[in-house]
Amino acid sequence: MNHMMNFSNGWMGGWMGGGTWLWTTIGVLVVVLLIVVIVKQLKK
Repeated sequence: MNHMMNFSNGWMGGWMGGGTWLWTTIGVLVVVLLIVVIVKQLKK
């Protein structure tokens, strides 16, 4: 467990305490929403 904490904290320099997975999830959701909006605009 300690090894994983060291890895996540060392990767982003301790940014957000290793909560980068949260921003990754948000980023994916935003991309999906953008694609849906673009597809709806093209279908008009």
